[in-house]
Amino acid sequence: MKPSYQLFIKHLFIIATLIFLWSCDSLKVIEKSTSQKPSWIYGIEKDYLVGEGSGNDYNEAKYDALQMVKEKIVSSVAQNITFEQNIKVNETRYKRAVEFLEEYTSKITSKTGNMAYLQGISLSKASDYYWEKQRENRIETIYYYIKYPFTEDDIRVLMNEWEEQEKLLTERLDTLKFNENKHKTVESIISEIEELQYLSGFFVDQRKAVADISINNLKNKLAAIQIVPIVDTLGIYSYFLQLGDEPIKTMQKPQIRSNCAHLTFLEADKESAHIQYDYDQCLVEEENYLEVLYSFEEWELNHIAPFDVSIKKVSIENNSDISFSTVKKKTFKTDHTIKCHFTIYSKSPVPFTINKIEFIPQLCKRNCNRYYNFKSYPVVIIENVNLDFSGKGNHSFEVIVNVPKSKSKQWASENGASTKISGKIYYSSKLTRERKICEFSDLEYFTNW
Repeated sequence: MKPSYQLFIKHLFIIATLIFLWSCDSLKVIEKSTSQKPSWIYGIEKDYLVGEGSGNDYNEAKYDALQMVKEKIVSSVAQNITFEQNIKVNETRYKRAVEFLEEYTSKITSKTGNMAYLQGISLSKASDYYWEKQRENRIETIYYYIKYPFTEDDIRVLMNEWEEQEKLLTERLDTLKFNENKHKTVESIISEIEELQYLSGFFVDQRKAVADISINNLKNKLAAIQIVPIVDTLGIYSYFLQLGDEPIKTMQKPQIRSNCAHLTFLEADKESAHIQYDYDQCLVEEENYLEVLYSFEEWELNHIAPFDVSIKKVSIENNSDISFSTVKKKTFKTDHTIKCHFTIYSKSPVPFTINKIEFIPQLCKRNCNRYYNFKSYPVVIIENVNLDFSGKGNHSFEVIVNVPKSKSKQWASENGASTKISGKIYYSSKLTRERKICEFSDLEYFTNW
């Protein structure tokens, strides 16, 4: 048993040795900048910071190390800034300080008296550096270390910069908070809102609330801006921008839209605009309008200016029932002389002439259904009507037509028959000579025979 135990121990030792050798082979330094690692890599030296970075190549590792130096500088100063602050605002103020200092230290500046690190952190300002290339599991990684000077005087310089920044922003807030500026332009209001939004994000104490109130006041000012018409006639629209009792300007040109009109001319200066438009494609039946739009990130003004083309265009409709009556009933033999009674509605005051009328009588005596059981009779055409009308509203008139007796008897509304009539009225504008057609359908008609 003893020899077997010794053999077991020997094998165990060999296995442990192989594992150790394999582990040593799996993590190996294959290249380095100096033969020995400098002691400052692991230690903490007064007036110095150590940055460590890694990457797939030297530049990536170097950048990573420089970023760590920057983070340590910012963190050191921010901790000093927030050291004596109220615990409730300490964390938020710390974050604000970090944001400010990160931006500050990343800028290259030529301000007299700035310390070297404020010109931008770079390897040339480092006191020392060291790098090495390691291989582990066949993967090579570069590790970079930077020794960077950073004294208490450097901390004080950055703290002073922070305090100066905070003082300037507080003074600016005091200037803006009462909104006493007499704004002459929309852009000046928006610019102050953006500035106050920055201040609101910067401060974490009561100054934040002051900034927020000022922002709301300015937004209310924007909401109070209105468009005041100067000229508003069909085809022409002029206006100016007004805030309270005073005009206000903007560098932005308005966008003009319409449901039907075509823009033919736009002249816009800083506080007013003159618009001309073509309304030929606009219909009397529609609610026509111009839309004036100003659009900023913080503000939008949308103004609707309706216009009525009925003062220039004519449009009629026929929605009233139609009746027919016999003229000289005892005297006709082959032709039936009929008086047709119409009532039309004009949507416009423009005078017009009715030139021609066409209609088709339809009749159903049982199981009446609009689409299947109504029988249509030949179209009746009344030429050379030539009746003139003027004014908006209802207009009633009568026309005479001769219809063959055999036809008129067919569409008489007797014996409780259900009657319908469809047709067209041809008319023209006396103002513009425009010719139009009024179509009607499914109206009731009545006859006295």
